[in-house]
Amino acid sequence: MGVLEGRVALITGAGRGQGLSAARLFAREGAKIVVNDLDQESVSAAVGAIRDDGREAVGAVGDVSKSAEVKSTLAVAKDTFGGLDILYNNAGIGFSAKKRMGVEMTDTVSCTEEDWDRILAINLTGVFLMCKYGIPMLIERGKGVVINTASVAALRGGPSAHAYTATKGGVVALTRALAATYGKQGVRANAILPGVIDTDMIHDTMLTSNTVRDAISQRTPVGRIGTPDDIAELALYLASDASGFVTGQAIAIDGGMTA
Repeated sequence: MGVLEGRVALITGAGRGQGLSAARLFAREGAKIVVNDLDQESVSAAVGAIRDDGREAVGAVGDVSKSAEVKSTLAVAKDTFGGLDILYNNAGIGFSAKKRMGVEMTDTVSCTEEDWDRILAINLTGVFLMCKYGIPMLIERGKGVVINTASVAALRGGPSAHAYTATKGGVVALTRALAATYGKQGVRANAILPGVIDTDMIHDTMLTSNTVRDAISQRTPVGRIGTPDDIAELALYLASDASGFVTGQAIAIDGGMTA
């Protein structure tokens, strides 16, 4: 029996990358998965992969920055599986957003107001909306877990991606507030702060060549770049009863880069 046997987990941004790895791992550990992402193609593929493993999953296409679509995504968990036990707010945009959405990750002076609003809407407001409408579902079950994806950018400044950095700092602060507020109602909340993780999101921006990849690996104390599975294993711990005394924490998982 898996450590998440019978629990219902909604994972946003689960069509690819870190979210997909977590969805498949959670499913292997017995959870029923609601796969959320922006496009039907990636959602269908993720659901199919989980079902091919002999596990239960359903898709819910929706934009986390829009309250109506957040509500409809959460309704899928209620209508299909009867409720919600784990809310994993993984959806977000980073440097790949320039290619996918035309959103530029730049410094404060150069950032347009439109890009600022769009980055905050997805990376921070999306977490707020999912928690606003999702936490009552966790409380209904008597207990539950919120996992929010932030970034090591919340711990250190840089010459670009200022809006992104602001959102990730906001996610950390919001996570602590959630833990402090809803703990006595059985809800734990923690944030994962990934470092450089080998996903499509950064292939065209940070991992553009083997030379760049090797340079980043050499700067990392463990000597390699992180994988989506690394993040999924931490998320599984936070979702399980093994972390029952862990809440309000911002956990960096970066191979020691911020050390």
